Amino acid sequence: MSNQTETENAPRRFTPGQLARLLEVSSTIKCECPNHLARIVQSLIGFEDYAKDCENLNEEDARIHRMLYEKTVRARVLLDEALAELCDFEQISV
Repeated sequence: MSNQTETENAPRRFTPGQLARLLEVSSTIKCECPNHLARIVQSLIGFEDYAKDCENLNEEDARIHRMLYEKTVRARVLLDEALAELCDFEQISV
């Protein structure tokens, strides 16, 4: 499977509303991991969208922006999974 196929088939696991709720979650042990991960995922989504739509001056620009987009999607997918596992562990319903 190519990177392009992987990124095109990498739906977002959390909605903007769910991420916003996770930013407000408080833990019984003063762990802010859900908040931090939600913020990181939001930031990755923002850069993912930016890199996908960034203006390209030439073919080389297009290649580098595609690479940035693909790697950002892969990072976001990994952190989506980590955040979902953390929510399960902490019994946080989103």
